[in-house]
Amino acid sequence: MLLTLLALALAANPAPDALDRLAGALRASPGWRAAFVQQYVPEGFDTGTTERGGVTVAPPARLRFDYTSGAPRVFATDGSIGRLVDPGAGTCDAIRLDAGVWARLPLSAVLDPGAARHAFVVETSGAAIRLVPRAPTPDLAEVTVTLGADQLPAEVTVRDASGNRNRFTFSGWRRDREPPAAFFQPSLPGSAPCLPEE
Repeated sequence: MLLTLLALALAANPAPDALDRLAGALRASPGWRAAFVQQYVPEGFDTGTTERGGVTVAPPARLRFDYTSGAPRVFATDGSIGRLVDPGAGTCDAIRLDAGVWARLPLSAVLDPGAARHAFVVETSGAAIRLVPRAPTPDLAEVTVTLGADQLPAEVTVRDASGNRNRFTFSGWRRDREPPAAFFQPSLPGSAPCLPEE
């Protein structure tokens, strides 16, 4: 009888999977910072381009990548608009992140487990999370997230339908206070944040 009750209790409260552990780890602080290395490898090649920088995350929907190698630039989302600012080229591109666009972005899988489960078929095994879009697009065929011992992302790999791979390796995650909203709304020097064309 005791074993039956224990089995029922465990079935009702399954152990959290890797996606839940990731969400819990991110909620432990209002902000996070880490270093990253991004490697883009085109299909059919063994090597590609490598870039470095720092990432700032403020769950549930704000993220900023500051690229410091090569041409400095910034990609950020404030939860409703994604912006790519390239001061060297003098460009600022913006896209509105409605629910559909947000759900298809690989970063939603890391920042918003609910959106991930809605938009992706989620498979977890230990510290690995594999996400396959329910509605594949040419830009996104699969996302794989590998958690570190701290349950934060150690590696995120995005593969598109052509087989190109974009791998982010993260290191040195540290807690931070919540950055101001404007930090996630980058702009060209002396300009207001760019807005999407309507």
